Amino acid sequence: MNKHGLRLAGVLSAMALITQVGVTPPASAAPRWETRWDPSPKRDGVNAFEALEDDRRGSHPEGLPHVSVDGNAWKFTSHLEDRDGSDRMRNEVRGMRTADGTPLEPRKDETWRLSYQMYIPDTLDATSNFTHIWQLKNSDVSTPVAQVSLPIVGGVPKIAARYWTLEDNKSHDFATADLEPIQNKWVNVTIEFKSSDDGYLRFVLKDGPKTLADQTAEHIDLWWTQEQYNRPKWGIYRSIKSAGLQETYMLVRNLKAEQLGPATPPVKLPAPDRGPGAYEAERVGNIFEGAAEPAYCAVCSGGRKVILIGGNIYDYTVIRGVLSETTGTRQMTVHALVDGSQSFSVSVNGGDAITVPMTGTKDKVTTTTVPVDLVAGVNTIRFFGLTARGPELDKIVIR
Repeated sequence: MNKHGLRLAGVLSAMALITQVGVTPPASAAPRWETRWDPSPKRDGVNAFEALEDDRRGSHPEGLPHVSVDGNAWKFTSHLEDRDGSDRMRNEVRGMRTADGTPLEPRKDETWRLSYQMYIPDTLDATSNFTHIWQLKNSDVSTPVAQVSLPIVGGVPKIAARYWTLEDNKSHDFATADLEPIQNKWVNVTIEFKSSDDGYLRFVLKDGPKTLADQTAEHIDLWWTQEQYNRPKWGIYRSIKSAGLQETYMLVRNLKAEQLGPATPPVKLPAPDRGPGAYEAERVGNIFEGAAEPAYCAVCSGGRKVILIGGNIYDYTVIRGVLSETTGTRQMTVHALVDGSQSFSVSVNGGDAITVPMTGTKDKVTTTTVPVDLVAGVNTIRFFGLTARGPELDKIVIR
């Protein structure tokens, strides 16, 4: 046998020996932190985020933009006249969007780590009522999942990380530090969380090499809905009831989001209704004003619904491009998810509103048919409510 044959025989013998003794192949590598989001103010601007909540009530148009790029940072400005309701103001960004426009969606049992640098001037002080500078929320529940806030504790201004419990709608501070030493300088923030029924939340605050806070809340529920995803928010959201408020701002830079392990596949959604006369509420080109926005919906056509319609003059949606060959009365079937008994106010082409009452449940699409007067050509149909939240709108069908 030549030397090549001897070498091959040796390899085969070794393989046979491994098989006989049952040697276990090496285990797969442990999951690693993978960067999913690393936006640049100069390159991405405010498109780095899913959406802006920049004076969404239109209370201070002269002050626009309240959310902007300032050099290598994003700037959140708060004026005394800004309002997001009668007792609060809000100028925030929500969600994370990659360079190709894809939203990042922290979902169930996923572990994420957000890191950034933050500059809090001495004009952005702790308050006796709420002042939040970071939040974690999902679309279906108004209660935040977690927050970083600026409270006054025992007379001392603090920065506090907290999580919320849904069953009693209460917050729980688990990490705090004095606020004054970190004002007027850049500090480093890391927020790590697992979106799980048995999750955890870690908050790390550093002033240069000095660690000011590093605490973890273990075994907490950070997953409240099966359809939506946890979405971070940066900005200033505060009560106007605290004494001594000043016009102020906050800067954020070097944002990064990492996920532990591989990215999960995208959510599979039902197909939209392509039938004659069907118009999806979430369709591109429709208007979502104020808090109204599309959200996932497993039982809706197109896999989405529009939520947070009504309750005031600000939160409404408009379905645009509704076609009619002739002028006259048509039948409109409204498809929506209803929490008990609710109603929409509906205005066609800016005309007098009609009331559309609906009764149903939030896990099943309910339908109601009403007559509407359309003009020949293109029509717009506005869904709103001045006194109470309406149903969650799936689509309309015109016959």
